Amino acid sequence: MGELPILSARFYPRACGARVRPGKGDGCHPELEAAARSLEAYQQRLDEARARGGREYDAVFDAPPPGIGAHEIDGRMVVRRVNGEELEILGYPRDQVLGRPVVDFIVMDEASKRAITRKLGGAGELRPFVRSFRRADGSAVALLLLDRLLRDSSGAIVGIRTVLARAPIAA
Repeated sequence: MGELPILSARFYPRACGARVRPGKGDGCHPELEAAARSLEAYQQRLDEARARGGREYDAVFDAPPPGIGAHEIDGRMVVRRVNGEELEILGYPRDQVLGRPVVDFIVMDEASKRAITRKLGGAGELRPFVRSFRRADGSAVALLLLDRLLRDSSGAIVGIRTVLARAPIAA
């Protein structure tokens, strides 16, 4: 995806399946739609690698397509895993991310906490959305995200895997 300029998340009421800008037509902005497809493709690769297990999943998680970051949180919203691409996007070293609540890195932390709680309870929607994250330098960056629920062998939700990329600008 590379470096794309960012506009406010207000241009993205819902990443896809809704009007991107009122009066500008139905559906997704083409660049946003393409970014969402890239995130879905990476999530699919991760799902397939996880089903095969172990080292293959680690390799796919740690070597994403350029510009796509990923992290996993547990049931308490604590970051348990993060890849280097996300660290580069946000500007943090790994030791400042692992073990911290994911909401520490999100601009609208209370609204995000409620949404994550719903997802961990099995009630939230899992489609692409835009959220602003706080970079290490204090600036905000709008990111397109796509979540997947992580389940244990009995099917219970144990966390969320999020893949993300810089949100493309709205035309």
